[in-house]
Amino acid sequence: MIRSIARAIALGCFAVYVALFPGSTLTTAFDAIPPDGAWLGPALLIGQGVAAFAWMVARWGGRGAAMALVALSVAWAAEHLGETRGLPFGRYRYTDAIQPQLFDVVPVPILLAWLMLALGAWQLARISQPGGPWLVAALSAMLVVVIDLQIEPVTTLVHGYWQWIDTGSYYGVPPLNFAGWALVGFVIAGAFERWLGAAPAPAAGRLGWLAEHIPALLFVLNALMFTVINLVRGYTLAGGVGLAFLAVWWWVARRIAARAAAAR
Repeated sequence: MIRSIARAIALGCFAVYVALFPGSTLTTAFDAIPPDGAWLGPALLIGQGVAAFAWMVARWGGRGAAMALVALSVAWAAEHLGETRGLPFGRYRYTDAIQPQLFDVVPVPILLAWLMLALGAWQLARISQPGGPWLVAALSAMLVVVIDLQIEPVTTLVHGYWQWIDTGSYYGVPPLNFAGWALVGFVIAGAFERWLGAAPAPAAGRLGWLAEHIPALLFVLNALMFTVINLVRGYTLAGGVGLAFLAVWWWVARRIAARAAAAR
């Protein structure tokens, strides 16, 4: 019963995100966000995080919920240390533009975004079948760095969710930030590999396939959104990273589909 409810919540949150995806992407890309619409960005992050949490409960029950809480705890510890001590990302400060903030330090939407992105990266890594658990964790870490390369210009220069104190040549972002993302992504993916592993077989039919791949689909949709926004806004390097990721993933997905068709 609980797993069925969680599945419905995950699908519902995913459906809402897909419905809002075109409008939120275009209004951000063309600087057309209405004055009273700034709340939508954090709300979408929360919705995606809830979808990820519910998906883990639907797949693994209490064990999935526990591992989701572990991932959120790792993300909170990293973000709290990051803002108060400058490690592992470098020194930065969250602004009032993203709310609510846990203990007036770490925004709740950021924690839920970490869960969604880390889970999506892990599922994409598993789908790609790079090898053993260490390789899955390493590929997951690389994927979260790839998405952060796309996220940074939009969240700092467009939305102003945080401000960098340390700086670097990539849109003002210090290199340490990307090492920190890789570390956190690796730790979370490693935990998923150790205590979750493969999910149970999905239900038959298109809805079953969709429900099974919600985290990966959210990750790819976020990459598409940030790619469009970066290119329209003139952040060509970040947009190029997004285009490269989407092209590689399209190639990987086609190979996986061909392999599955040949196995039938």
